[in-house]
Amino acid sequence: MNATPLLMLVVLGLAFWLMVLRPAKARQRAALNIQNQLVIGQRVMTTAGMFGYVRELDETEIGLEISDGVVVRYVREAIAKVVDTEASATDATPATDAVADVSDGEESVVDVSRNQ
Repeated sequence: MNATPLLMLVVLGLAFWLMVLRPAKARQRAALNIQNQLVIGQRVMTTAGMFGYVRELDETEIGLEISDGVVVRYVREAIAKVVDTEASATDATPATDAVADVSDGEESVVDVSRNQ
């Protein structure tokens, strides 16, 4: 009896498990870990790319402040990652800093890379 086809199926199944299923479970475990360790005041990014600060915590939902006084509700599963608060504090400058004074008629460049 030839065992080569059976051996190839086992090798293919093992390769599929190593390359697809195992990394997916690790990503899922990491996301669940992030969602369970949320604390009020952390800056987070949702899966849709919305940035905000955690203002309310519930078993299944969080309140995310996306602008001054604007708190929206998200399910915990929508949080993709916690953004480094030290880096965001140095980048957080008022939008008026990036606005150029164009009253003198000269052409000026506006730096929008710091706006979020």
